Amino acid sequence: MRLTFGHLLLGLLSFGSCKQIENKKPESNKAYPTTPLAEGFSLLESNCFSCHSPNASMESRIAPPMIAIKKHYITESTTEADFTKDLVAFLNRPTEENSKMPGAIERFGLMPLMNFSEAEISKIAHYIFNTELEKPDWFEKHYQEEKEKHGSMSNISDSPLEAGGHIVRKAQSILGSNLKQALNSQGPEYALDFCSTRAIALTDSMGFVQNAMVKRVSDKNRNPENAASPDELAYITATKEALAKGLPAEPKLIAAEGSYIGYYPIMTNAMCLQCHGKPLEDIEEKTYTKIGELYPEDKAFAYKADELRGIWVVEMKSN
Repeated sequence: MRLTFGHLLLGLLSFGSCKQIENKKPESNKAYPTTPLAEGFSLLESNCFSCHSPNASMESRIAPPMIAIKKHYITESTTEADFTKDLVAFLNRPTEENSKMPGAIERFGLMPLMNFSEAEISKIAHYIFNTELEKPDWFEKHYQEEKEKHGSMSNISDSPLEAGGHIVRKAQSILGSNLKQALNSQGPEYALDFCSTRAIALTDSMGFVQNAMVKRVSDKNRNPENAASPDELAYITATKEALAKGLPAEPKLIAAEGSYIGYYPIMTNAMCLQCHGKPLEDIEEKTYTKIGELYPEDKAFAYKADELRGIWVVEMKSN
């Protein structure tokens, strides 16, 4: 059974060559400006390291470390443009068909859609491609050096839509890490207990830390507290119509009095179907029974992969 949540950069790219290197150096020793590297590091720090920890044990690891990704997918013949193009393609649609790490997919499952912009993915790719990533045993020193060199995300100016996206990915990463631990501990039934007692509180606390209001809502909610409002339902309906036409699910920003409200799509993958798929087919009988006990008015089932499960809603002060 594939168990996954919040796995950034799992099955990135295709390069065909079996001659691979661990640390690709900048082409022609080209000197890159500090700012793109700093922004790439900050994005990794804020969104990736919690799952792609280089110091996690083999038993507790929930995603491969960055050095493994670089070693497997950047070869002598790979250009930065190639790397960026394939990274953008995968992160915009993280499916098994688009992934190129079958071993990692088998062990960790597919990551969810993380709502990165192409510009943000390009910055992440730029940092990975042009930085000599350390092996796990040596990572802590390298991490501290990079943090001192590049600073934190707070030094980077974002649009309100991008700022909301950072908050969503941070909340999704923390929530996903906790959910993964629950899944690994005792399976989907235990994870359901986690979702029913801690998920909303954890999401609320993440919003408090980020000085924003953060929640997840759906038109087919499991928990009544996650029911979408009329405005949120309108965005969900419009996004489903776009998906039906083959268009991507795009985030949206609304300017309200004294605040900005961002909507960010949540797409289903194989892991989601363990609790949100077809009862007694994707959802095991004991899991389905547990769902009925915890959520007698449940509507969140019969989904297929790559469908809109719901949305993140982030409300931020505009001044």
